[in-house]
Amino acid sequence: MLSLALALCLSGAMAQFGSKVGSGDADVGRFLEDFTAPLNPDLGYWDIGPNPGIYDQGDIIYLDMVNNDVTNANDIRLTAFGSCPAGTKITASDNDINKPLRPLPGAAAGIYYTDLYGSSGYDFQDPVYILSRTNDFFGARTMTNDVRLNQINGLAAGTKVVDYNPDHDKTAVPMIVPVPLGGPIATLRFYNGNGNVNEIGVPIYDCGDDVYIDISLPSGAAGGHPFGFVSPNDIRLSGPIITPRPKPTPGYRYGDP
Repeated sequence: MLSLALALCLSGAMAQFGSKVGSGDADVGRFLEDFTAPLNPDLGYWDIGPNPGIYDQGDIIYLDMVNNDVTNANDIRLTAFGSCPAGTKITASDNDINKPLRPLPGAAAGIYYTDLYGSSGYDFQDPVYILSRTNDFFGARTMTNDVRLNQINGLAAGTKVVDYNPDHDKTAVPMIVPVPLGGPIATLRFYNGNGNVNEIGVPIYDCGDDVYIDISLPSGAAGGHPFGFVSPNDIRLSGPIITPRPKPTPGYRYGDP
């Protein structure tokens, strides 16, 4: 039963969650689709932590695809739930389907990056976060219980920042912001892996489609393009965290106790 549950959790896209696209990666150049109605992805959390009614370390964050404040099939876990890793999609048989979602508490909560090396903008070395409690788009800093969206200092994507971590209290820059505050650096988009469309030709997002934070082109809402292409420095938001298999010691065979 445990292996069946894990298989369900790992269904769908198998790209490495939280990894950044490199210039030589196989998915570079993929055509990406904007999410269209009724899809309107937003962040929300399931309040199961030790402090009911307060966002805390035990709460699970999701990318809520329909933005209906309930977990649905193909919503993405951005933090782990039980044996289901961050980056996996909910299925109809999972224990976290149809759960109530609350908005993150910060008035300016969203996706940000920290300019690690002081360059002129976002680049490959810059870590990306969900800032959960910030109230200031342009004076934001990483805080406890913010979520890493890629690995930084050996700390995995999908983990939460705590007080003593080296990436705590770092200046953060918004990647996806409301249009009146300036055009976005990035857009949430998906790769229509199976090519399925509805009756009027609109691409359908489903379990096998990879989701990206895409920096290739600004979104249509900002006067840009309602599509994009996988490009270097995009971030993969679907697919489980992949832990490298350790090298065996001499004489050891995988499968041995």
